[in-house]
This record gives sequence, C-alpha cells and structure tokens, in this order.
Amino acid sequence: MGRFRPFGELITLERAQELVLAAAHPMKAIEHVELVDAAGRVLAASVMADRDVPGFDRSAMDGYAVRAADLASATPAKPVRLALLATVHAGHVPRSAVTAGTCIQIATGAPLPEGADAVMKVEDTAREGDAILARVTVERGKHVVPRGEDMRAGDEVLSPGMVLTPARVGVLAALGLAQAQVFRRPRVTLLPTGTEVVPPGRPLEMGQVYDSNAPALTPLVREAGAVVERTPVLDDEQEVQEEALRAAAGTSEVVVVTGGSSVGERDLLAPVMERLGSVEFHGVAIKPGKPVLFGRLDDTLVLGLPGNPTSCLLSAWLFLRPALRRMARLPPEPQRCRQAKLTAPVQSVLGRDQLMMVRLEVVDDELHATPCYRGSGAIMSMAQADGLVALPADTGASAGDQIEVELL
Repeated sequence: MGRFRPFGELITLERAQELVLAAAHPMKAIEHVELVDAAGRVLAASVMADRDVPGFDRSAMDGYAVRAADLASATPAKPVRLALLATVHAGHVPRSAVTAGTCIQIATGAPLPEGADAVMKVEDTAREGDAILARVTVERGKHVVPRGEDMRAGDEVLSPGMVLTPARVGVLAALGLAQAQVFRRPRVTLLPTGTEVVPPGRPLEMGQVYDSNAPALTPLVREAGAVVERTPVLDDEQEVQEEALRAAAGTSEVVVVTGGSSVGERDLLAPVMERLGSVEFHGVAIKPGKPVLFGRLDDTLVLGLPGNPTSCLLSAWLFLRPALRRMARLPPEPQRCRQAKLTAPVQSVLGRDQLMMVRLEVVDDELHATPCYRGSGAIMSMAQADGLVALPADTGASAGDQIEVELL
C-alpha cells in the first residue's frame, strides 16, 4: 500500500511570493539582437546619438521653398509672383539656391535649398506658367523641420533598463543601428510529469488525460519575458525525473515541474529536490494552489506546480510570472482592480486564503461578479474568469457583498 507524506506547516501566500521574488535575480548577461526582434526587450546600455536627426533642414510638407521676406506684402487680392526655378524631391540634393523673387517646388522630407528659410503650402499658391502666385505671408521657419530637431549629436536618447517599445526601436533605426544591445532573457524549461498525461494530438486510452498545463504555461512564460523549452511528459519514476531535472538545470535559470508536487506516493518532486538540491517551501496556505513547491538546484530555481490545470495556471500567475518579469528586468505589472457586486455566496476555507475566480458582467449599469470556479482540475475555471477575488482564511462572502476584483 502506498504512503502519503503530509505537508508540513503551510506558509502564507505573501511569504511564498517574497521568497520566490527574492531568489529571482535580474539577468546580467547581455546579447545583441536584430531590430526586428528587439521590441519588448530591455536595453542594456545607453544609446548616444552620433549625429543630428534629421541631419539637414527639411520640408514638413509639399509646397514651395521660399524666402519669407519676399512674401511680406502678399495677400489674396494682391499675391506676390515668384519665379519657379526647379523641383526637389525627398532623397535628392537641391541643385539651385533660392534667391530674391524665386522659389523651388519641394516635397515633404526633401532638404531645404540654400537661401530658403520657409515653405509655403501648395494650397496657399496658384501656378502661373513658370511662376507661382503666393497669396499669404509666411514666417521664417514655417513648415520647416530644422536639423537636429528630433535628436542632437552627443545626447543620450535611450537609457539602460528601458523596455524597447516600437517607438524606441524606431529611435535605434533612425540612428542607423541595425542591432540592439539587450539583457538576455531568462531560460525556462517546463517538465510536465504524470504517467497518465498524454501530449495533445495523440489518441487517449482509458485513464489518460491530455497535458493542458505545458501548452498553457508556454505563452505565460513568453509574455513574462522569458524563453521556454518543453520536454516530453515524464513518467512518475524517480530516476527519470532526477535525470531530467539535472539536465534542465544545466541549461536554464528556472525549471518548472507540473504535477508531482503534492504528497501522494507518486508525487516525487519533494523527495527528488531534497536529494538533489534544497526546498525553500512546500505548501502554501491558499486554495487552489496548496501543493506549490519552491527550491534550488545549484544556481537554478525550481518551481513545482500542482498538476490540476486551474491550480497549476493560477499558481504560475501568482509565482512564476512576477519572478520571470523581475529576472527579465521588466517592470512589475500594475495591479488592476475593480469593485463589483457578488452574485452568489462563497463559503469560507478553513486555514487557507481562498482565491476565487469570477466572471464579470455589467447588469443595469452595475458590475457583477459571478464565481466560476469548478474545481482545481477544471481548466474552464480559469478560461471563463475575468478576475480574481482573495478571501482571507476562515472568511466567506454573501451574495450582494461589494468585493474587490483583481483583473486577470
């Protein structure tokens, strides 16, 4: 007959999160990536402008490059006539200079010709043979983007630690840089376990279930700024799991084991970790998510998540996601909360904080929260949830109560 290994004293959710975050050291390794892959990465070094951007005075719109002084008397009733010398397009160098009584047709983005100090919009002129009739005055600098208006040579334009947004990638490109110097992303290996667990795409036999944990965790890991690898599902055998843990620890900063973290005879993670490394905690005073385990194997962090899909994904959201963001040097995600009216009573849980998943909907201009937890083994609990409600241990809630919902 099998033996159970009861949990020891459970630690609080807050303390468990503190321990995981304290061990999640920001990455120091640096790499260069192509700009096409740079968005979302964290800059590792200052970016200094080595040139003015733009590198020349240029036209801000289609029109005519002029001398503002020539148009001081222009009115719709008495326009000023300017001789049209040439046309300059974007990417071309003007071959003529603007002199008194002359103008040059100019396209948006084209360099301002020598002698010109303003651009007159096409709409404010009329064409008359080889001349234009200017019907309004313009000020010096009107519709001209001056050299260095965007960036000045010698300025720090991007600082270390900045997350590269699309606009910041554009800054790098505007300086002619083809790569970005960024911090390397943490590497995560997912080790799904369970003799009964089968990868999606294969036929099921009686007693088997599909692995929904690794496919659900993969995008969570990537969205948290890490790269992920998955191994085939591991059987519930100690030697198999020890070998897989050693191999994963040699290539990853974090190893996530799904299943095997509870206290049953086939739950091997705790004894394996005690044999190979160390266990920081095993068991958290929350429902769902009680069997979470956290430990170390050399310099690698090991997070053991429950095998039940909802418990697994919620635990990853609570522990893995913030740890990876810290390691990736991404800012913590801001907590988004809403007040809502509970539509059904919720019973208390003895000795454990209850993390209740709710579905939100607006009814008569009032936000309602409906519990949608179907059990830790039901992935639909998380799939239908819009938010999470934390109820302290031994505390329930009644229908009609106003509750705070953290949006997922």
